[in-house]
Amino acid sequence: MKAQALLNLALALFALPVTPTFAAAAKRPNFVFFLTDDQPYNGMSCTGNTVLKTPNMDRLAAQGVLFEKAFVTTSICCCSRASIYTGQYMRRHEIEDFKKPLSAAQWRQTFPALLREAGYRTAFLGKFAIGAPQDARGVALPADQFELWYGFPQSVAFKQTSDGKARYLTTVMTEKAVGFLNETKPDQPFCLIVALKEPHGPRNYFDPEFKDPIAGAAVPQPSNLTRQSFAALPEIVRRGLNAVPDWLQKPEAFQAELRSEYALISRSDLAIGQICQALKEQGLDDNTVIIHLSDNGSLDGAHALEGKWLMYEESIRVPLIIRDPRLPASTRGRRQQMALNIDMAPTILTMAGLPVPAGMQGVNLQPLLRDAATKGREDWYYEHVYTPEPGRRPIPKSEGVRTERWKYIRYTEPHPPVEQLFDLAADPQEEKDLAHAPAHASMLKTLRGRCDTYGKSLQ
Repeated sequence: MKAQALLNLALALFALPVTPTFAAAAKRPNFVFFLTDDQPYNGMSCTGNTVLKTPNMDRLAAQGVLFEKAFVTTSICCCSRASIYTGQYMRRHEIEDFKKPLSAAQWRQTFPALLREAGYRTAFLGKFAIGAPQDARGVALPADQFELWYGFPQSVAFKQTSDGKARYLTTVMTEKAVGFLNETKPDQPFCLIVALKEPHGPRNYFDPEFKDPIAGAAVPQPSNLTRQSFAALPEIVRRGLNAVPDWLQKPEAFQAELRSEYALISRSDLAIGQICQALKEQGLDDNTVIIHLSDNGSLDGAHALEGKWLMYEESIRVPLIIRDPRLPASTRGRRQQMALNIDMAPTILTMAGLPVPAGMQGVNLQPLLRDAATKGREDWYYEHVYTPEPGRRPIPKSEGVRTERWKYIRYTEPHPPVEQLFDLAADPQEEKDLAHAPAHASMLKTLRGRCDTYGKSLQ
């Protein structure tokens, strides 16, 4: 009787369904994260650029979800990249310049480290740019924190030397990425981060094996590349590092700069296509989440400004594509809800079935991926405090709040601070500052208070 009872119990236990924990572990997705450098939102043909040809980025957008309102919380690479990996505002992770690295304790709470701890095989290729390599306080170049590492700090040349031959940096990175995928084990999930250098400079070397598809093309100027738009800027901005009023007199300089940028974006698109093709050839694409993001945007002549740093849309708005092949085709398309770079870490960890550390300040974007009608965030906080090296023009320190319709900018160094207020619905080019308009005094006060609250609560 005892033997029969034990047999019946064993059969009953065998018949029980697999628990969600073990089921999730057996089907954990892989991740490929493409991170470009200074690519603006309109730096793809699928977002309306009539000069660029980005067929591989466009294909990812068609196969997944394109966020049309994706932003960075600090528009400079060292701060933004720290925010991407930690899921935190700069105010919390405290990476404010190119010298300070993340501490070892901070790194252990990043999504790459947590994935690796959970059994993922991880690789990092490309620009890391968080902390100076000679700084021994933290993990400026965490080579020993990945199974495959080919990372470098802020500055690196596109022209590399291998076996005495000149080689293009992205070609080498692509080969290493494909090699990593070829060595994938069927029972171990992976996370591959490809931090492409394009379209950031230096622009003194271009891939000799890649035909520039932008050569000779005429790049349309932004509608707000005008004297009026530049003159309407606060003086602190007009005197700052962003200003390029020469582009008003020398349109050929604008054309040369943008053609160079676009050529590099096209080259990065090729690398994305080659790595995605390798995924498909290895039979990995059906369970691999692919994310494409930029560390910040680029003003590219808007208001007669270049670079990033400031809170204007062209600087803070970035391409964000998330392709999750596990979702039904009906979920594909575009989303109008606001997404942030700090959302990447909690989204990836949740997809992997891992807990999100309490210190992360972003949100899991999976509900938006599954249902376009899901409510998104109502507003968010922006901050920028980086000080350029001595001898360069200053970058005005700023903070602000962006809602679905309104934007409040505060330049914090003047006394009293200089404020701007824009109605993005009526003025998407941000040329009509309403900060001194009596009719909008109430909105100014509301967003000023919201900015104060964020500044205190997000530390």
